[in-house]
Amino acid sequence: MTKKIFYITSEMEPFASTSSLSDYSSEVPLNLQSKGNDVRCLMPKYGFISERKYILREVIRLKEIFLNFDDSELVCSAKSAFLPKSRLQVYFLEEKGFFGELNNLLYKSKNGRFLTDNDKRFAFYCLASIKMLPNLFWYPNIIICNGWTSALIPLLLNVLSKENKAFAKIKSIYLTNSLNEDIVFDSKNIGLQDETISSIKSLNLNQIGCMFADKTIIVNGERSKISSRLMKLKIFKDSKKCSIVDLSGDDEADYSPLFDKIDRAIKVL
Repeated sequence: MTKKIFYITSEMEPFASTSSLSDYSSEVPLNLQSKGNDVRCLMPKYGFISERKYILREVIRLKEIFLNFDDSELVCSAKSAFLPKSRLQVYFLEEKGFFGELNNLLYKSKNGRFLTDNDKRFAFYCLASIKMLPNLFWYPNIIICNGWTSALIPLLLNVLSKENKAFAKIKSIYLTNSLNEDIVFDSKNIGLQDETISSIKSLNLNQIGCMFADKTIIVNGERSKISSRLMKLKIFKDSKKCSIVDLSGDDEADYSPLFDKIDRAIKVL
């Protein structure tokens, strides 16, 4: 049975790339689409992404996406394009204050230091990715959250289901390929009451993603074996919905084990 799948990422080859995350951000949704699924992707519209080169087009119903964030009413928008040489649709979430001035390192300044407002920037991104769905008149069966930058989405689906019952029907898969030890979530950024999330105050985004997602997949690279460290954390160790996949190869990784693991997860959800 085919599914409607929303693939949320912060980088995708060739639009923006800092790591292997960008490679399988295109390979995974292309593979899912090849099996007949209705797959759509989302990434931020960074200022350096050429609208002319990639033929980004306005989407009328996505010109005004309203949301309350950090005690302020904000409006963002999204444009649409296709992944080059494919029919895979990619939406680009546009908010110049958060994404317009970033350099191509995305999460770091040019001196290599992580930006201090990464948590706030991608908390906004996670909230906006859900808030745009009513504008689209399209609700996915499954959201695949690619990496720590989309780790809050499973939590937000849970919280926002109280205001929109359609969100409660969406299942989530969280993919992680990094330890992400330094990004700790601040609930105040997205206006959540402390009592709503009191159990996750001391957790980083990896742990929150695993706690609330319907399925978590830890992705080990050829050189980066993160599963041994993540599985020592109580949330991962005690989770019955967490699995591990090992990718082989550096320059040309074999993604088939990841494809298979995601396919099995989708069938169960």
